[in-house]
Amino acid sequence: MRDQNEYIEVVPDPERISEGLRDTGYQFHTAVADIIDNSISAGASEIEVKVDMDMHGEIFLAVLDDGCGMDREELINAMRYGSKRRTDPSSLGKFGLGLKTASTAFCKRLSVITRNDPAVAPLKATWDLDLIAETKKWELELGEPSQNELQLLERAAPNKSGTVVLWEKIDRLVREYSKPGGKPARKALERHVDVLKEHCSMVYQRFLDHTDMRARNVTLRINGQVLDPWDPFCLSETKKPLLEEKQKVTFGNMQEATFIARAFVLPRKDEFSDAEAARRARLSNDYQGIYVYRENRMIHGPDWMDMFRKEPHFTLLRVEFSFDHKLDEAFHIDIKKSQILLNEDLFEWLQKFLIAPRREAEQRYRSGRFAAASGVSVLLHTASNNAIHAKAGALKTANLKSVDGKTGEVTIENKYGPVTLKLKLSESTRPEELHVQPVEELVEGILWEPALIDGNQAVRINTRHPYYSKVYLPNRKSGVTVQGLDSLLWALCAAELGTVNEETKRYFEELRYEVSRLLRRLVEDLPDPDLMENENE
Repeated sequence: MRDQNEYIEVVPDPERISEGLRDTGYQFHTAVADIIDNSISAGASEIEVKVDMDMHGEIFLAVLDDGCGMDREELINAMRYGSKRRTDPSSLGKFGLGLKTASTAFCKRLSVITRNDPAVAPLKATWDLDLIAETKKWELELGEPSQNELQLLERAAPNKSGTVVLWEKIDRLVREYSKPGGKPARKALERHVDVLKEHCSMVYQRFLDHTDMRARNVTLRINGQVLDPWDPFCLSETKKPLLEEKQKVTFGNMQEATFIARAFVLPRKDEFSDAEAARRARLSNDYQGIYVYRENRMIHGPDWMDMFRKEPHFTLLRVEFSFDHKLDEAFHIDIKKSQILLNEDLFEWLQKFLIAPRREAEQRYRSGRFAAASGVSVLLHTASNNAIHAKAGALKTANLKSVDGKTGEVTIENKYGPVTLKLKLSESTRPEELHVQPVEELVEGILWEPALIDGNQAVRINTRHPYYSKVYLPNRKSGVTVQGLDSLLWALCAAELGTVNEETKRYFEELRYEVSRLLRRLVEDLPDPDLMENENE
């Protein structure tokens, strides 16, 4: 029962509210996906998205489906901001706002043309934000579809139930160009459509994959192209998860529900069955992380949900986190169904779950990276070798005197006289590799050591030292930088051979060890180069 205070109804300003709801943070591909969600919730098996621009630069978008359609009351409810709850709680639609907010984030005129029975005339309802601003009223326009709109409906659902969602007055997608409808404007629109295709092939993968029994079959076309599903976990290659767990969650009034977590470690690029399979896997930093699925539709990711940073050595790790509508409240699903919030217990559980998969992914990546580094290094030092060879004769600091075949020790002579060293005598593995030689490992993990290659003063560089992977490899396309680094290390070796004696040789060894140790620490926080990122390298 109310008290004696005065109560008055304060109606929000229609223009301000309708404009304000345009800024809910949608991106184009997530907005269109919200419309597709409604089609799937309506039981559609055929969905088509058409996006086009006319010669004047006007863009229109239509989402067509052969779902159950709506009668007059259902249509009005669907167009209401904050429509009534769906009878099916597992529906991909959730808050009764997606159709409107997703659409008007990019357009000022939203129309829905629908029929739930081929024997009845199609219905049409329209929100026009310009009309709302003019009349200051929430006036939904009900009318008859145009001939073009009827053709779209017939295209989607010939002589059966279906729906068309139409965006017009699209003003927030492509910026204004000096020539509306020209090539630059069309290219910009094409880029948005390409992102939409990639997004939909990922988020609706289980629906689009007609061999996946977890979700019913849906065919989705975008501008005439039938979308293929994209499987982030590459089951044709991985076969099964590295780790899988089902976990019960208790929430609210002692309600229980279950989620599934599955961790997959993908093969390295060279381990895929063929080059095309490796290309489809999208082995890059961008696609590592947790993929969150609600009712078989991906709603979040891939990222590590603020647990870890994306780093190249976890490129091969992808994690599935799946749940149904029962956990919506527990996970605080947002209005765009694109984010979940984990409570502290679940956050810690996931961190522990990921310990072993992270270790395995890092080990597999690093073994592949060392192999890749060796492959890159084959040609990386060619220019340095040629440049040093041109001047090495004039810069020679010591001569080889003898080799002890039993101990492997070498006696050289420099300006201070003869000195016996444990010096690597090596043969060139390639004709031009006479002064700089990359090797997979050096004693005690040092970065470099002096050597003689085919009698030439040389430096051997450890490709497994983090300085090599974090400084050399990121600069592999800069010949000047690599040549500068090589020249420095070669000069240090030449200086050592030119000045070392029996008393100082131990100090030179300790110097190389200590500098290598310090460099290891100094580059700890530098990012690892993602050698698998660029397929052309």
